Amino acid sequence: MQDDSGTTAPQQRTTGGASAELLRPEVDIEFVDRLPGGRVVMPVEQENRFVWLVVHGHMSPQAREDMVSALQSIVGNRLWEQNWQPPQAS
Repeated sequence: MQDDSGTTAPQQRTTGGASAELLRPEVDIEFVDRLPGGRVVMPVEQENRFVWLVVHGHMSPQAREDMVSALQSIVGNRLWEQNWQPPQAS
């Protein structure tokens, strides 16, 4: 969930009866000089972080702000989740 500042608040999750852990996924759009293969936009992921890379000049700062806000809402409302934990052995 988002707090009043627009930041994605920590979420509690339990996995397989394990104790709850707090996750605070980060969402951002970063400008870069170039991307492979002539792309102008590319998503990248790291544990607890969703980042879209955009080549300078292909997105205005206002569009970036609006998109980050929309993505934070999507992630904060748990409409987009990633499971960064390795699968549990049966």
